[in-house]
Amino acid sequence: MDANTTTQPAVQPHTDSQRARQDESELVRLFQLVRRYRRMIALVIALGTFSAAVVAFLLPNEYSSTVNAVPPKRPQTGLESVVSGLSSALRDFGLTRLGGARTSSGGYDFIVVLQSRSLLDSLIERFDLVKVYEITDAGSPDSARALARKELLDRYEIETDAAGNYLITITDRDRYRAAAMANAVVEIANNIARELDARENQVFLAGIQQRLDAALARMNALADSLEAVSRKTLLYSPLDQARAAASAIAEAKAQLLSQEIVLGVLQERYGDDDPATQQQRRVVESLRQKVQEAENRPGFVGNFSLREAPRAAYDYLRYYTELETMMKLKAAMLPMLEEVRTSLVRNSPSLYVLDPALPAIKKSSPRRSLIIGGAFVASAILALLLALVMDTLRKVREQLECITSTSALEHGADGK
Repeated sequence: MDANTTTQPAVQPHTDSQRARQDESELVRLFQLVRRYRRMIALVIALGTFSAAVVAFLLPNEYSSTVNAVPPKRPQTGLESVVSGLSSALRDFGLTRLGGARTSSGGYDFIVVLQSRSLLDSLIERFDLVKVYEITDAGSPDSARALARKELLDRYEIETDAAGNYLITITDRDRYRAAAMANAVVEIANNIARELDARENQVFLAGIQQRLDAALARMNALADSLEAVSRKTLLYSPLDQARAAASAIAEAKAQLLSQEIVLGVLQERYGDDDPATQQQRRVVESLRQKVQEAENRPGFVGNFSLREAPRAAYDYLRYYTELETMMKLKAAMLPMLEEVRTSLVRNSPSLYVLDPALPAIKKSSPRRSLIIGGAFVASAILALLLALVMDTLRKVREQLECITSTSALEHGADGK
């Protein structure tokens, strides 16, 4: 073996027995620590637990009351029903839905109303919560109300279940006031929702009225235009007049054909110079002239010729069709207008109380056992940490004293 080569000692892995002995030594040191500082640990635990117990029993009892409310069974509000009915009526004669109406199926979520500042301020004012919550350090009424609002939010809880119910919980030191506040939430929320619906209906009513006025103005203009076209062309019922004209011309042409046949027979039998043949020819020419005049001159159907009939009928039918459309629109909008006006004075709540809030029998807080138990655990942990710190300081002090005594002995030996 080379002389420069050094043999490294093999590192033996820790066995299970060594680990067990190490754990036992740690446990022994912990018991020694607890035994050495048992009085201090007991004192800290006792003081912490006693202080928490005093605070827990000094805390006032809090009571929670819950009201169970449900929305109306109707899936739509009155305004949405109006819009749906109007849309159906318009689709019946080919018009699309009017713009500007609320088209969402659900509208706003009612929880927005339940969490609104208006509702909280109404509760604060009705139950004088600034005084109840003992807010005396506020600089102004607005700041006092803001502090009361914050305190109320800590005691105010809203839950919704899968069926759509609203569970509204109020916590207060007075069990009767908690129940009264929970029931008042539904009442105030319904009032706020009713005001919102009234505003929305007012806007919708103004829109419907504006469209109705525009439709009436358009109807008057169309009626004037239709009257002018009818007076100019003497056209008042295009289909009936066209049917009558076609029947009259067909009859005249049929008579012309029959007289032409008679003329041909007379020509073959008596010749062209016979008086009867000449008389019949004059009859045929007269009938042919009447047919041509009926087809080419105004006055047969109206103040226009039959060749100009399509243009005259188009102008008349265009105004007539638009006028009929406006009349149907008016007929569809009038019932909706009355429905919106009725909804302005209708008193329909947005939430119905299913289970009213009742005064609580048992307190909801504070949970004194949890407070005391938590304080006991926290005090024990704190006491062990203090004991560990004190034991560490003791060991450091002993080491310093040992070093100092060793240095003094060495200096004494050097002096001799």
